[in-house]
Amino acid sequence: MFKEKLARVVGNVDGSIGCLLIGFDGIQIDAVYADKELPEMNAIAIEVSNLLDKFRRRQLHDIGEVNEVSITTGEVTALARVVAEEYLIVLAVNAQADVNRGQTMLRLISPFVEQEMV
Repeated sequence: MFKEKLARVVGNVDGSIGCLLIGFDGIQIDAVYADKELPEMNAIAIEVSNLLDKFRRRQLHDIGEVNEVSITTGEVTALARVVAEEYLIVLAVNAQADVNRGQTMLRLISPFVEQEMV
């Protein structure tokens, strides 16, 4: 159901490793990989969702909710964006990828993913 949207992100960001839709509960909804499925990507997505959930619960200094994060570890950057309050889209890219392009694609695709959830 969401594969087409996730595939669009992967296809439009050079250096994409994969993109997945995951709930804050850690349950993967759907995923698309550039080459082959990477089991460790699901673990990364779960950790990112836990981190983002902690930030969202604390709402530090009344500056608003955290809706987007990026984490770089070694050769991989994980970009995450909240959709429909309880889910995230996580995009993993390699070190040569255009991270700004990845963030833009997540922003563009989020409303369409959210719309499909209704």
